[in-house]
Amino acid sequence: MAIRQHLTTGLSGLISLMFLLTGVLAGLVPVTFRIDHDWLSPLIIILGAGIYLGGVGLAFRWFHRLSKHQHRYLSLGLWALLLAIQLWVAVNWISAPRADLYFVHQQAVSLLEGSAHWNRYFYTYPNNVSFTILLSGLLKVGHWLGFSSGVWLNLVQFAWLDCGLVTVWYVLTKKNPARGHLFLGIILGTVPLYAYALNTYNDTYVLPMGLFAVVLVRGLLRATNWRQTVPRALGLGIILTSTYLLKANFIVLIIATILILWLLPNATTHPFLTRSWVTLLLLALLAGGTIGNRTAQQAAGFQSNPDQALPATSWIAMSWNPAYYGQYNRHDVGRIMAQPTAAAKQAQAKTNFKDYLHQLGPSGIIHHLYRKAKLFLATGTFDSFQISPAYDRAPNWYRQHRNTIDWLLANWCQMNYLALLIVNCGWGIQQIRRRKFSTGYLLGGLFIIGLACFHVIFWESEERYALPLLPLLIAGTAAGYRQPLNLLRWSQRSRWLPLGLAIGFTAALGIGAWQNYGLVTRSRSHPVSVVSQNEGRYYQNHKVRLQQNQRLTQPFTALLPFNHVLINNGESFTGNVTLRTASGKLAWQSRGKPLSLTQTLPRPLPAGHYTLTLTATRYDPQKIITAPANYPLLAQPLTTHPHQYLRFFIDQRSVSPILTPSKLWLIIGTLWLGGLIIIDRFYWYRRHI
Repeated sequence: MAIRQHLTTGLSGLISLMFLLTGVLAGLVPVTFRIDHDWLSPLIIILGAGIYLGGVGLAFRWFHRLSKHQHRYLSLGLWALLLAIQLWVAVNWISAPRADLYFVHQQAVSLLEGSAHWNRYFYTYPNNVSFTILLSGLLKVGHWLGFSSGVWLNLVQFAWLDCGLVTVWYVLTKKNPARGHLFLGIILGTVPLYAYALNTYNDTYVLPMGLFAVVLVRGLLRATNWRQTVPRALGLGIILTSTYLLKANFIVLIIATILILWLLPNATTHPFLTRSWVTLLLLALLAGGTIGNRTAQQAAGFQSNPDQALPATSWIAMSWNPAYYGQYNRHDVGRIMAQPTAAAKQAQAKTNFKDYLHQLGPSGIIHHLYRKAKLFLATGTFDSFQISPAYDRAPNWYRQHRNTIDWLLANWCQMNYLALLIVNCGWGIQQIRRRKFSTGYLLGGLFIIGLACFHVIFWESEERYALPLLPLLIAGTAAGYRQPLNLLRWSQRSRWLPLGLAIGFTAALGIGAWQNYGLVTRSRSHPVSVVSQNEGRYYQNHKVRLQQNQRLTQPFTALLPFNHVLINNGESFTGNVTLRTASGKLAWQSRGKPLSLTQTLPRPLPAGHYTLTLTATRYDPQKIITAPANYPLLAQPLTTHPHQYLRFFIDQRSVSPILTPSKLWLIIGTLWLGGLIIIDRFYWYRRHI
């Protein structure tokens, strides 16, 4: 028993240390090579997180003052508000499937139409086959119900996410209604959950699984007889198996679950026997699910080919390329894909891995681990603003102001993320002091450590892979938040403390405003995406050959004015490029025969329907990148190729600072006012403990 207690204490300490180090990364060094790179200064991020925590504290205090009936009404109101926001987002934003999602969506449509032919993409990346079969089934149900596929998938994904939220909310509310309210209040303002619910990929479908696992393990350890144990163990096994089949990195959740089942005491009469048969059941379901999944893939017409698939060592080697932060890169993948057999691919991957370790050296390895950890853990957006580069449907006000809105939301996400890490770190320290440990904290924390080790040490590292941390951090904040009573009681010794805090906060915010003044003085390019069809390059590199005097015409609808056209990544082209209105009137044409396929128009063209035409004049054939699709990538395909779409971008470009002075001061003023209100309530609250 003493050994188990020491192990539990050590694990809780390790989890708390993990949250502390992650908080340092999130507060000081979020990644700067993504779209979110124009961060507010670390000082403002930290002050914002402090204001957020102050607001959480005041809300939590108010929740405790409510009556039983008021708790019920508030719960209904919060759920109604959350569902209304989700419905509004699901109907008004429809993400355009791109990159991996393009292949998955196209293959799912083909399966729905009865085709058993699989795109060669899946033979290279067989990990996406299971999700493609699932998506095909969902599309079939949506088609039967008469929904458009985009709205239907959004609604399904929000509903699935809500299943996980309801499960945790119920457990929290049963224990303390105030914690259930706090959980929903945090969820309402968590932007990545909305963004990923619009993203039809396996990241979204495995997102609630950590919450399900925490609740089921908690119930399993409290079960006293087989009638309680068996259904919970079966449910846990099914959840873990299906999650692993959709996303293989969740093997760490299975390992974490088994470790916790053996580490923590259970309430049954024969604990050892219970642990043994539950572990065997989980492993048996995992083995059976893997066999059944392979059978389902074969029934859908997919037969794996080891000579085409990327070996596991290729992902490990790629993550150690010193030219990157551990993320996916096409250069390494291309070198391995070029090898003809599985053995040759394996050998090339091992060669790459050895070369990269030799280049890095001992100190370089440590620095590279830091860079991978920074990419994986330091950014609270979790890649939310990159996963959907284009929308088939979005409000015009969002399209016009997307850069500013995404920037504001990214900084809000960072403050939110840092605040969640602080609370979870504090909760762990508190558990160590009291020698009373939460099952959810230990399981969720062990899963987070395992996922971080998997991606930081061994595998490819990207921000979106850390997304499963987010709902667990929110649940941990709602379950573990405590008012800082010792600090409040200590503050009664000084009547001048609130004034001192207000002066110090104002001075710190003034320094932060000075640090961020470059946001209103440094000009930079601000492209507003009007039309984006960026498929055609990734993996397949499909092209159409234009002979002399041949034309390629792509109709499109611009919902905003635009002044920039980019085709074929701006490569050179001999011929003419023209834009005509729906009535056939010439709106713009290029000058000169040899030209670049990136063109800035002399004046902006208004929103409306247009046709973009490329006419080749060179004797030799010229290649133009297109994307074949059996579902609409745009409202209309190429006029002469009914199932292909031109790869092009229509933008509205301008050069200006990120913020105007008035917007910067509005942000600073809002933080200042919020901080003073928190300090004022802090002074009032300490007299009402």
